[in-house]
Amino acid sequence: MSMIGREDQLKSLNQNYASSKSNLTILYGRHGTGKTTLIKEFIKDKKSFYYKAVPADDFEQNGMFGRAAGVESDSYYEIMKTLRDRGIMLFVVEEFHNIIKTDSDFMSDVSRLVRDESKVMVILSCSSVAWVENSMVKAMGNYAFNINAFMKLKEFSYSDFINRFHNTEPRELLYIYAITGGNPGYVDRWNENISIKENICRLFLTDKGAWYKEALNYVKDEFREISVYNTILSCLAMGKNKLNDIHEYTGYGRDKISVYLKNLIAREIVEKIFSYDVFGNENTRKGLYRIQDSFIEFWYRYIYQDWSRIDVTEPYEFYDSHIEDRLEEFVKNAFIRIAGEMLEILGDMHKLPFEAVRKGSWYGKNGDIHLIFEDKDGNGIIGQVYVDDRKVCMEDFDRLRENVQLAGINGRFYYLFSINGFSDDLKADNIATIGIEEL
Repeated sequence: MSMIGREDQLKSLNQNYASSKSNLTILYGRHGTGKTTLIKEFIKDKKSFYYKAVPADDFEQNGMFGRAAGVESDSYYEIMKTLRDRGIMLFVVEEFHNIIKTDSDFMSDVSRLVRDESKVMVILSCSSVAWVENSMVKAMGNYAFNINAFMKLKEFSYSDFINRFHNTEPRELLYIYAITGGNPGYVDRWNENISIKENICRLFLTDKGAWYKEALNYVKDEFREISVYNTILSCLAMGKNKLNDIHEYTGYGRDKISVYLKNLIAREIVEKIFSYDVFGNENTRKGLYRIQDSFIEFWYRYIYQDWSRIDVTEPYEFYDSHIEDRLEEFVKNAFIRIAGEMLEILGDMHKLPFEAVRKGSWYGKNGDIHLIFEDKDGNGIIGQVYVDDRKVCMEDFDRLRENVQLAGINGRFYYLFSINGFSDDLKADNIATIGIEEL
């Protein structure tokens, strides 16, 4: 896995290491975001101790820790102190939650080591985002005060993502970004020398494919009642994105659905989306949910719902009949994220018509406004994405302006993004047209 997109985090770790004071860093991010790769790059030229914790009881865990260190002791502190006395000042423990959950002495021993006079650096890494953000501090108690830094690894931004590919057409880059969700671990498995179709067939559509059960296994690792979570995610993947839609389809009680959605949101699998706060509330759709992780959305949309057919259908045949014609609509949310990222960059470079102080999206009953950037005086920059299999024309723009009026937004400037280009009639001083190639 390349270090592209992780340069800032590597620099930050090296700065902490060069500090004259001891420090404790929590490094976390979901599986595949590149934590181990970052750690390997960081420790490669340093004397260090590395340990990856597996689920085990306290006795077995301590024994494995000691064997990895080559030190016999029932105290984590004594093991690490012995290594420190041998000249090791960098300690890395991956999946450290597997220790804390069974051994309350671990954080006490780590904190004691960090507070000693001799300088050390300790990195505790974890793949459970929800546990770190919602349960870790309670599990650590007062020892959490010894943490000096939190470092969360997220999926690639589009600008980082495109630097991983050198021979791929812009349109294909959009599709790859949408399917992989920008997850570095998934991106690394993608073969840019073969087509999107061939990649999907080899990775998803055979029982030997790396992603045949990937999303299912990820959800299974995070939750117990997998059948309920599968059903809710399937509903969202089908576009049933209101609590009442899910209730009517599944028969589950609304309170029950709310609890499961809350758990999915905590793990950044699902998000609740809020419409831009404007005066056009009577035209606004409210209480909407969607799958935030586009890799999981792809799996539940195309694999889960037709899984029984995959084993009895040739991969290329399944792709042709169940995936190909529906891909453009799937990439829409990824395209919106990319367009938003571009407008953010233009804003940082002071190349937008004015400085935005409010940003968001509007979800209307007659159509959505994908991106809204508004200044302090209420002037709006509107960004809209189109994935239709035709060129965007003046009729599309007129429909957008109608929704802008319904939303009560003062749309002054428009940035239109299209996969398939624009018709010649779409011309005005306040319209910027941006094709996929320009991204």
